[in-house]
Amino acid sequence: MEDEQNSQSQTQESPQVSSPTQGNGVSFPTVGEPKKSGGAKTLLIIGILILVGILGFVIYKNASKGSETTLTQPTPYDNLTTSDQNQATTVATATPAAFDRSKIKVQIQNGTGIAGEAAYLQTQLKGLGYTSVSVANSAQQNLTTAQVSFSSSLSQSAVDELTNELNSIYQNVTSTNSASPTYDVVIITGLRKGATAKPSATPTSTPAATPTASPTP
Repeated sequence: MEDEQNSQSQTQESPQVSSPTQGNGVSFPTVGEPKKSGGAKTLLIIGILILVGILGFVIYKNASKGSETTLTQPTPYDNLTTSDQNQATTVATATPAAFDRSKIKVQIQNGTGIAGEAAYLQTQLKGLGYTSVSVANSAQQNLTTAQVSFSSSLSQSAVDELTNELNSIYQNVTSTNSASPTYDVVIITGLRKGATAKPSATPTSTPAATPTASPTP
């Protein structure tokens, strides 16, 4: 009997293997139960999704920068157009070399026999700024083509301006080099545009011709 009591006593005093206890709805794992790996898998999936999102954002930003660079780069045709426009502006703004018209000495000779032709051209040239302009009659009084001679020391800008002015007034204009030591420009008038030559005088039956006054320059 004593042996049975000792055996039961030892059985009661031996430590009990932990077993799940239920109290207040809380459970504890038993000894030897494998740990669950569900939390680690969840963290791994979340990390992969974050990496994919970062990579997608970086790729999108790079693609956006590349498209903006492509749009802002000028095409070769734009460069050609700009160059042509610059050249046209340069040509349009070019101005002839300046010269002092008041220092140019001009003589105008009436070569048509029509009164007032030299004075008319004198008025036109003074309107351009030529102040030293004198008038006279030419030895020839039946010219139809205007003649102009320029000194070799005269600037090309002055030659071009006077030539254009004469071409706008007279039917025909010829130009030569001047040999006059006094004047820079010598002009012999011809017929103006739309004008006709002065009729020649008819002979009279009088025994002696009465001298006539020369026409007004």
